[in-house]
Amino acid sequence: MHRLPRIHVALALSALLAGCAESDLPSYQRNEAGVSMRVERVQITGIRPVVIKEGTTGVGAVSGGLAGGIAGSMIGHGKASGLAAVGGAVGGLLLGNQAEKRLNKTNGLEITYRRNDGRESVLVQRDNGEDFANGQMVRLISGPRSSRIER
Repeated sequence: MHRLPRIHVALALSALLAGCAESDLPSYQRNEAGVSMRVERVQITGIRPVVIKEGTTGVGAVSGGLAGGIAGSMIGHGKASGLAAVGGAVGGLLLGNQAEKRLNKTNGLEITYRRNDGRESVLVQRDNGEDFANGQMVRLISGPRSSRIER
């Protein structure tokens, strides 16, 4: 059997991981491409971290219930197997639902800003790692469906 040298394996793994890495470039949603957006300079007056909850679809609960039911049915024989299947399904449903809730959370920022006319507003957006500070002048980019703040 032919074995690949370790360097070849390391290079292949590095190339694979590099292809999966996220770019540091600003990103846009597909529906924002080719759409004219308004840009306004605003001043940040407050920042606080928040959690953005994306909601649940029920997929986690259903998947967990099915997996738990199947796993439970493999325990025991006869009536005991049926009871284990029901218990496994209920437990899997609860665990799957909780797992989906945890996976559907994103770190975000609540950014309070002041417009040039003195009005204050708040925008919640995903935390993309940008360093914002009180008093900093930033760009408010507004489109027909979404807005965001960038440096």
